[in-house]
Amino acid sequence: MNIEFKQPRDFGQIINDTFTFVRQNFKPLIKTYFLFCGIFVLGSMVAMLMQQYKSVILINSAGGPGATRDPLLGLKALMSWEYLIAIIFSVATYVSMLTAILSYIALYVRKGNIAPSIEEVWPYFKYYFFRIFGSALPLLLMLGVGFIFCLIPGFYLFPFVAMIFPIIIIENGEFGYSFSRSFKIIKDNFWLTFGSMIVIWIIVYACMSAVVLPTTLFSMIGLFSKSSPHMSLALTMATTILQSLCQVFTIIPLVTITLCYFSLVERKESTGLMERISNFGTGNDPLNLQNEEY
Repeated sequence: MNIEFKQPRDFGQIINDTFTFVRQNFKPLIKTYFLFCGIFVLGSMVAMLMQQYKSVILINSAGGPGATRDPLLGLKALMSWEYLIAIIFSVATYVSMLTAILSYIALYVRKGNIAPSIEEVWPYFKYYFFRIFGSALPLLLMLGVGFIFCLIPGFYLFPFVAMIFPIIIIENGEFGYSFSRSFKIIKDNFWLTFGSMIVIWIIVYACMSAVVLPTTLFSMIGLFSKSSPHMSLALTMATTILQSLCQVFTIIPLVTITLCYFSLVERKESTGLMERISNFGTGNDPLNLQNEEY
């Protein structure tokens, strides 16, 4: 049975249904991700490969015979136009992924729990991309400032910021409306939303780390080797490629925050329940009402 988004869920149901939805829609989600985000992922990967290449050459030459140790070596390795381009492409990847995956879910719900086609997602993507982009920049800046100040403000703002993006696409909300709406629906359910997001991000981060861990370890072993300290160019490049490809794992938290959105809306407004009651007996009720608790 396909996942029904419009129902209240507890913590365990949110986590379980996240992975159930990803499993049920794995192929169309992956296809949506690479078709809409692939060019940005590739651009970010190429820029990071160029930056890492220069960094490895710089670090290895500084560790050679007769070389003097530069305390600003790490900063010099980062301060390059390749790194700036990589950041720009990374932001574009994040925005395109937000837009594509949330558009996919919005259409999935609108079609009665049926996976949409790429042709159906494309108009949503075009319409919301720049709205999401314009909203993401100030929100990421606000979140970054929050994490800088003792981390606690950043962690507190994290679920509210994450909730804004589903509201923009699912409710067609402007930035101001979505911002206030996020605080309204999370109120009194902060720990449910926060806990769900933190747990799912820990799982995602563990999966990403497991993929890149072998190449990272071998690269660090070479760097701290007493006999011949150096960074392996091949291992560093492989790590960079794997890190870029691992961004696909961030689809999972987007499903989680969308499930949280619908769960909180149902708890406060019961819009999905009202829809199913109005459709009851008409043959359009996609869900057995007896399985829900309100």
